[in-house]
Amino acid sequence: MPTQEERLSTVEYSLDLFKTETLKAYRDMAFQVTMVMGLSKDTVKRLATMKTQVDQRFDVVDQRFDAVDRRLNAVELRLDSMDQRLTTMEKKLDQVLAVLSKLTSKLEYE
Repeated sequence: MPTQEERLSTVEYSLDLFKTETLKAYRDMAFQVTMVMGLSKDTVKRLATMKTQVDQRFDVVDQRFDAVDRRLNAVELRLDSMDQRLTTMEKKLDQVLAVLSKLTSKLEYE
């Protein structure tokens, strides 16, 4: 059976080995956490840049849609104006046809 001193030496050796392995594991974990934090910060910066770019592009698209909307409104106003003019012209044409019709009927009776 091992002596008290041998047993104590074995425990001390095991404890030193445990400390060494634990410190190595903590060091590796700290390195990995540092890398993940760096990658996360870089990703956040990229996402912020992308958000800014997307917002700017949507602003440009909104401006273009507004311009198209203004043009369509102008075309709609012109079409409404043309409809009114055509309606007026139809009424006048109906009046002219009525007068011609009366003249034709008077000429036929004479």
